[in-house]
Amino acid sequence: MNDSALHRSYQATPYPSRPVPLSHPDHLYVVGRLHGLTPTKPDAARVLVLELGCGAGGNLLPMAATLPAGRFTGVDLSERQIEGAETAARAGALDNVEFLAGDALALLKGQVGQSYDYIVLHGLYSWVPLDVQAALLPLCRRLLAPNGMVYISYNTYPGWHGRGLVRDLMQRAGANMAEPAARVLAARQALDNMIPALAQADDAYAKLLAEESLRVADLDDGFLLHDLLEAENHPLYVDEFLARAEGAGLQFLSEANVAASREENFSPAARRQLAAIDDAVPREQRIDFILNRSFRQTLLCPAGTTVQRRIEPDWLAGMHMASPLRPLGPDPNGAPGEAFFATPDGGRIGMTAPNAITALNHLALAWPDFMSFRDLSAMVGDGAMVAQLAIDLYPRNWLDLSPRRPPFTTTPGPRPKSTALARWQMRQGDRVTDQRHRSVTITDGFTRQLLPLLDGLTDRGMLMAAIAAFERGADTLVANDDSEATLDAALHQLAERCLLVQ
Repeated sequence: MNDSALHRSYQATPYPSRPVPLSHPDHLYVVGRLHGLTPTKPDAARVLVLELGCGAGGNLLPMAATLPAGRFTGVDLSERQIEGAETAARAGALDNVEFLAGDALALLKGQVGQSYDYIVLHGLYSWVPLDVQAALLPLCRRLLAPNGMVYISYNTYPGWHGRGLVRDLMQRAGANMAEPAARVLAARQALDNMIPALAQADDAYAKLLAEESLRVADLDDGFLLHDLLEAENHPLYVDEFLARAEGAGLQFLSEANVAASREENFSPAARRQLAAIDDAVPREQRIDFILNRSFRQTLLCPAGTTVQRRIEPDWLAGMHMASPLRPLGPDPNGAPGEAFFATPDGGRIGMTAPNAITALNHLALAWPDFMSFRDLSAMVGDGAMVAQLAIDLYPRNWLDLSPRRPPFTTTPGPRPKSTALARWQMRQGDRVTDQRHRSVTITDGFTRQLLPLLDGLTDRGMLMAAIAAFERGADTLVANDDSEATLDAALHQLAERCLLVQ
């Protein structure tokens, strides 16, 4: 497929545009700082962010909303997507973001003297023609600030060897169909029909198809069309990708999800193998073989930058912390003084250090809010223990770090407020972006009608009047006769989901 055909495809069926939490500058800053870099603080005046392949702005616009001092630029091949992004920017009252429609290589070719602190490429690198792909990393290096960082996602082998079989099956099923909807339907049916037709229902191939069938069933048609069915889809091994990065003057920093490469998250045998590999590139390639990884979200920085693999406690001094761990209390079978905490994946961990237990209890009480490292250290009376807790738990995704307190409130005020962007998003469908850059689905009819009214000007009395109108609608949205209690419960739920701001 050439650029023209690719352009027509994305014009006809836009790629769903949603936030990518691991690409937010707040997160990139944290990962860079924990590797010894000194990236630009995301809330600094005029921090510059560029997204290539920005779609309709579903990732870039919420960044601009949470970082009003920054300047954001989005580029996409599809004029239809850019028009949607500009509409959303106006609706969200965002004047710190601009969008450009066209070929990024051509649009940015003559840009001189402009460098970006953070560059994001999500869902682009593997899905463009090979000549465009070859030019992307050099372009990023040319536009990257000396202390800048690049986030880039791409499909990888060995995982894509198996996924490629499914792609081939589904592509061929709709190869002669011009209408995207017909191609998607034929592709889904081909995969569904193949599973009961297998000669051996319990071999490795059958298991692969069954797993991929579940994954495909969860994909929106737009994702399926562009992720699996486009002619342009070029996976590669991570060592090949990092060799290209090196050739472009960039180097591997980390996976955006730090837990993806930390030895403590692997089996004992895997840890022994990884500990024996000093070079980051073959180490990452070994990890991909261990995990059969099919997709990466990699962070790059300029070649020659000193990257440290050991987290130093001093780097945590300016951070804010939050933890989803929930206290379970002691266990009769546990060690003396041991307290247990539930992990987000349904497991549990035990702690025996009293100050660590105290720190986690404080974080649990504050959740979903963040506490500054300094405040938590003062409350516990042991900054070294708090630092070690962060060093141990952050790489397991059991503790969140941010360079600032995220701009949400956990306490609904007398004139509750959501962002203009979130209010507009709620009018378009059931997905909104919260203040931690996550996509939140709201299906409750009452809340969907309430959220667009939360402009910071409408007080609770006026909201109560609006609720009465909700109740008079054809669809009974409020089962509870106590409207004030219903309103209060909905507002607190929105606050817990990080959707209310000061």
